[in-house]
Amino acid sequence: MKKITTVFSLLLVILAAFSIFFFNPRMLTPEDPTGKTIYYTMIESENVKLNDEKRYEYTLNSYDEKGNEKKLNFTASKQLREGAYLELYVATFRGVTYWQEVKYEELPEVIQEIYNK
Repeated sequence: MKKITTVFSLLLVILAAFSIFFFNPRMLTPEDPTGKTIYYTMIESENVKLNDEKRYEYTLNSYDEKGNEKKLNFTASKQLREGAYLELYVATFRGVTYWQEVKYEELPEVIQEIYNK
């Protein structure tokens, strides 16, 4: 009986820790960059398709503030402007939670160098 109580208590502690970390209201707010990695990308029309839910699905090479590349997927309700620069908020396990268009001048210098090539 003591083992069952110990295991149950341990599971309860793990569940509480999991919920505090993953269900933190600030982590769940899509437009809040807290706890998210920010990536930058440029819209290219060959990397978009219309999915079954009538949303535009993008798969683009994106770069973090240090210039590290990562291929990211996200959807939008409208087709985004060709050549537009986006700032993407990426949460662990959830992927892209929010995006916004930014001007070239607002991109970090490292990212400007990548897109200036």
